[in-house]
Amino acid sequence: RLVVEGWFTDQLQQQEIKLTLTSSYFSNQAAPPASDAIVTVTNGEQTWEFEEQFPGIYRTPLEVFGEPEKWYTMNVDYNGEQYEATSYMRTVAPVDSLHVKVVDPLVEFGFPGDLYYSVRLWTQELPGVGDHYMWITSVNGFPVRDTLNELTLVSDGLFDGAYVADIEIDFLEIDTEASIGDTVSIEQWNIGLEAYDTFFAILNETIFNGGIFDAPPANVQSNISNGALGYFGAAGVSTKSTVIEE
Repeated sequence: RLVVEGWFTDQLQQQEIKLTLTSSYFSNQAAPPASDAIVTVTNGEQTWEFEEQFPGIYRTPLEVFGEPEKWYTMNVDYNGEQYEATSYMRTVAPVDSLHVKVVDPLVEFGFPGDLYYSVRLWTQELPGVGDHYMWITSVNGFPVRDTLNELTLVSDGLFDGAYVADIEIDFLEIDTEASIGDTVSIEQWNIGLEAYDTFFAILNETIFNGGIFDAPPANVQSNISNGALGYFGAAGVSTKSTVIEE
């Protein structure tokens, strides 16, 4: 079965969609790429064509960006089969500032532990319940979290419209993950409810299981038509960077 992993954002960049195929549960090989597909994304006014730049990796030839408050529909033609997914791009709250400081767990929380860099965020959350955020941390341009269970996901239900100040959004191991002089960047994504629910469904089928009250294993619901798996989303993204100082 076809598996889709892709986002269309409001950032000026080559937008990317990854297509692979399912394989045996016991296979220890990378998922086989789905090559020679025709991939497009449209918002009803513009249509962007994607080119296969690497096996199964489709990107827009040029750097392009989407506009928030619009619906985006992905269409994939693969092996004579048609697949479609639609996602709404919500406006993201801008990141006002970002700061990285050294934290001593014994002083801060009252229990012993290694010193670490605390990545702290200031942002004005937009009024109107329904925003769902994901944060991605990078050091010197490279993401430090590469799996879903390491990312921070949160709904705005408890802080809708509030000013969020000096909140720890991530942490970095000193010298192992970051050092003085490194540039730390945060991407704040407004992924919407559907993606938020999908990601937690994936976590519930993987790391959040193992108890006696677990439901029977099942494929996570996808927003891709025609029996495909995975997720295509549209998201507003705000970024901010800072340099670690002594």
